[in-house]
Amino acid sequence: MELWKALELDMERHRVVTLVGGGGKSSTMYALARQARDAGKRVIVTTSTHILPHPKIFLTDDPEPEHLKRCLDEYGVITLGTLGRADKLCGTGEIGVCKGLADVVLIEGDGARVKPLKVPAAHEPVIPPETDAVVAVAGLDALGRTIGEICHRPEQVAAFLGKDLEDIVTEEDMATILASPAGSRKGVGADMAFRCLLNKADTPALVERGQAVARLLAGQDIHAHIHHYTEEERGGLCWF
Repeated sequence: MELWKALELDMERHRVVTLVGGGGKSSTMYALARQARDAGKRVIVTTSTHILPHPKIFLTDDPEPEHLKRCLDEYGVITLGTLGRADKLCGTGEIGVCKGLADVVLIEGDGARVKPLKVPAAHEPVIPPETDAVVAVAGLDALGRTIGEICHRPEQVAAFLGKDLEDIVTEEDMATILASPAGSRKGVGADMAFRCLLNKADTPALVERGQAVARLLAGQDIHAHIHHYTEEERGGLCWF
């Protein structure tokens, strides 16, 4: 199923999408970017924190409007960011400019150090006010494993859940983190759409567990999509 539709997002209404959480944000961002391009949209990929640049997408660090317009005219999909520490990109903060020039703007709003589940730190996430929709991503491979083993900043996750590092992550735990205004929903404005992507549903057992998480979220009027990426798709390199 086409990912925009599966997440109940509309490219016309949800033109600026910020992704938060762990377990597949980059793959999801580039999947959404590719599908938007295939729909004839001009796309800017950027970050409000740090991301690794996509090697096949044109990169610029110049947010000057005429320059960005020329880049979009030539390439269709571009990355806006400044190369900083450890070869990672920092955002330029020009989301309003991006929204005025591109049809779709996709923003990575926090980091998880490749872990599938996290609770945001005090400084996270960075959700620009221009955001129309927030997608919280979580990896279903966190379920059934200990907090200390599988979570980003595990001490923070344990404190949030009132558990110990040796305790197992359950479906209820994941739904609690995703739904909480102090968890994955932190910083989501009242006028912003909120969706969850339950990633890494690679086995029938994980699909079933994902369905349990989705039901818990649905009970709080939160739409969740259960998904998985093939090995080739992970990281999004294959789409550009």
